[in-house]
Amino acid sequence: MTTRLTIHVLFTLDCESIAIRTAKEGPRTWEQSARAIEGYANRLLRAGYPPTLFLAPQCAVEHTPLLEELAERGAELGLYVNPLQAESGSYRNFLGTLSPEAQRRLIDESAERFADAIGVRPRSFRPCKHSASDDTYRLLYELGFRQGSIAQPGFVLPRIGVDWEHVSHHPRYVDSANRERSGELPLLDVPVTTDPDQRHITNLPYELRIDAGTFEALHQPVIDRAIERMIEDAASFCALCFTSDNRPAYDNDDDKHSRTLEAILDYLEALRERYDLVPTTLAGAHDRFRAARHTLRAAQE
Repeated sequence: MTTRLTIHVLFTLDCESIAIRTAKEGPRTWEQSARAIEGYANRLLRAGYPPTLFLAPQCAVEHTPLLEELAERGAELGLYVNPLQAESGSYRNFLGTLSPEAQRRLIDESAERFADAIGVRPRSFRPCKHSASDDTYRLLYELGFRQGSIAQPGFVLPRIGVDWEHVSHHPRYVDSANRERSGELPLLDVPVTTDPDQRHITNLPYELRIDAGTFEALHQPVIDRAIERMIEDAASFCALCFTSDNRPAYDNDDDKHSRTLEAILDYLEALRERYDLVPTTLAGAHDRFRAARHTLRAAQE
């Protein structure tokens, strides 16, 4: 009897601060942000997929009541860091370009601001643009983080501290001194699912970013290729990781990105006929990853 492939499914959301002149990634207003976050989370929670929300510190402060309600319903709250939006205004590039000392200071200050709003320090992390250096994982672990969605396989842009040319496509424990290697530092990185063999005109790899294209042209082929890769690589722990941000009108059924999200959810339901899909947050994925490692090691003894 053939064992069915188990695939963990994560939906994440980058919750930026509102856009400013030096950092245009965010929504125009806090109202737009709240509607996007609530709409995204509601759609996923109704479908049985608890989302992981990566929050800029300012976003955690602005939306505290909403975020507390979503956490009670099963959403996970993690930290999102965009140096260009730091309140000090002292950073001019993304995380991976900063010195270890500057990274530590920025991440720690951001985590403290998050904790002031939410009541606990975050343990899950994502940097803006997936920018990281060889020091980043070690610093995150020392600051209390235990999981992240940091790597973006195939994304290379050295001028902003991004180089994921050779990183694994699959969830892994990381190396404390080399961001692309797997290692024994017990910080789990679940990369956003990409297909580096297909690229946008900007040379960015196709990824499971909900607002980046249509389901038929982007998401279905990337999902199918990712599952093929899991089988080809005989991956010990498989995951599909989707992402978006707090700009699209996910509260509006007629919005094109809402329709894309619903099409993805319908396709995942169809995939259940062939695979065991496990909806999970990032922290939940780490719990299952840890348990799988323990089971494997026990079987080898």
